[in-house]
Amino acid sequence: MWKRGAKIDGMKKLSYIAKKWWFWVIAIPVLLYIALVIYRIPAVVEQDRTAAAIERIQSAKLTMTHVDGKHLPPRPDSVQADATIEGVDANANGIRDDVERAIFDEYPDDLKVRAAMLQYAMALQLYLTEVFNEETWEAVTILSSKAYGCLSDDVPTLRQMQQLRSDLEGLIANTALRKAAYDNSDNFQTSFKVADAECDVSWQ
Repeated sequence: MWKRGAKIDGMKKLSYIAKKWWFWVIAIPVLLYIALVIYRIPAVVEQDRTAAAIERIQSAKLTMTHVDGKHLPPRPDSVQADATIEGVDANANGIRDDVERAIFDEYPDDLKVRAAMLQYAMALQLYLTEVFNEETWEAVTILSSKAYGCLSDDVPTLRQMQQLRSDLEGLIANTALRKAAYDNSDNFQTSFKVADAECDVSWQ
């Protein structure tokens, strides 16, 4: 009887081992798949984030309603305007209100230069708010190169052009927080195809 019982117990153990073996044959691929999915989640999230940012960048466009002054925002409170990187944009045109008002103050009668400056300001602001990898840096740089080319078409000398660019960059990166964000965008520099000058507002 003892031998018979031992034989039965041995068969039970073998059956238990066999069942566990089949369990791991199925479980290991499933666990590996789950691990791969979890591993890929950050990459997928990054891809979606990049795609959304590039869509916002490429949709940034100046219109005549931004240039003619009819929808000029009120002057923002300086403390509120400089409290964040994004600043205040009451009329939601992609240009910070403090920068927009400064450009209008400087060029009250020169519609073309004002438009080019506003377009360039819109592009430069995106370095602060939308750049977090090479793809977004490239998209913003293409946009800013178009705006820079547009501005250069309306400025007679290189010295004036350089001064305008310096002045505008100073307006955009006017706080330590913004300057840090602007400088940090340089960490994502990559090769890109230089875009031709393109003015959002046509004068034809």
